[in-house]
Amino acid sequence: MQRRKFLQSSLGALASVGLATQAATAAGAVLTRRNLTRRVLYVLGEFTQTDKAAVHSAVEAVGASGFNVLILSFVQASVSNGKLNLSYNGNAFSSFAPEVPAMLARLRTGFGTRKRISISIGGWASAPNFAAIQSFGAAAFVRQLTDEVIAPLGLDGIDLDAEPTKGGLDQWIGVQREYGSTLVEITNEYKRLHPAHIVTHAPVSSVAAEIYAKGVPLPGLKNSLLQATRTPHGNNVNWLNVQFYEGGLVEGGDIAGFYRDSLAAPLLALRDKTGISWPLHFFTPTFEPEAKQPLEFCRQMIAAINHRCADLHVGNVDGVALWDYRQIAPSMGDWSQGLEAVLQG
Repeated sequence: MQRRKFLQSSLGALASVGLATQAATAAGAVLTRRNLTRRVLYVLGEFTQTDKAAVHSAVEAVGASGFNVLILSFVQASVSNGKLNLSYNGNAFSSFAPEVPAMLARLRTGFGTRKRISISIGGWASAPNFAAIQSFGAAAFVRQLTDEVIAPLGLDGIDLDAEPTKGGLDQWIGVQREYGSTLVEITNEYKRLHPAHIVTHAPVSSVAAEIYAKGVPLPGLKNSLLQATRTPHGNNVNWLNVQFYEGGLVEGGDIAGFYRDSLAAPLLALRDKTGISWPLHFFTPTFEPEAKQPLEFCRQMIAAINHRCADLHVGNVDGVALWDYRQIAPSMGDWSQGLEAVLQG
């Protein structure tokens, strides 16, 4: 379950495409499709290069595509002499001004349909970052993140991606048990300050099943993570980008069966406790082209998941994620159109 070394670098990226749906009746048996897309594209590396022409090129490529949510990766956090220091792949956020904020503003509003831009905290071997946030205090971290990152860059949300330094299910689960309460505190405080923003989490498949879908109690919490982020109107976690590659591979490769039996069905049984009634909209499958998961694989898998989960009567998959931006950049239009077509079907 060890992930390849390039996942540890600042050159990776994640993309996700989706078409959102919503229940049309209280019973939830009938769905209506809203004119709303949910496409996520992680970009890291492109926005840390000194060559601003490369940043401009990435903005134009993403802007012209059908992707409408961009997530920049990754924020790092450390504590020194009682002070919390935030950086972006080792770069000070102040070094972005003024070019990058201006280009992000163009990306948001300069291509017709408004795009949302979020930022990811964590990534591979990110446990020390969450340890720093835990020691400093999640509420103080969210305030500093807002002042130094969210507001200056005009961002629309955050993604939380807590991962261990080495692979193995025990290590992945261990990070969630150690910092699950911190993830809850960050999620709830961020939503309190920014109720209209996006908050996503990015677990591997086994973590999504054990920690999120089954409602396992975590240290420092009265109940499960999703119960602790429950609101009167749903949940403070908008959706999960569930990794189904490398560290998230499922036994036998039966992703559709795993999706139904280990994710959708268990979460559906807990909907009153979590506030999540539509698990196929909450779990976004995440694939990687370079891990033998090209466009046609993704299209077939989405169809297979929908077929396998049809008896649950919770609609269809409304999102798919891809690691990483570099892998789809040469054919971004094909990926965007191809995925949207199967998600609409």
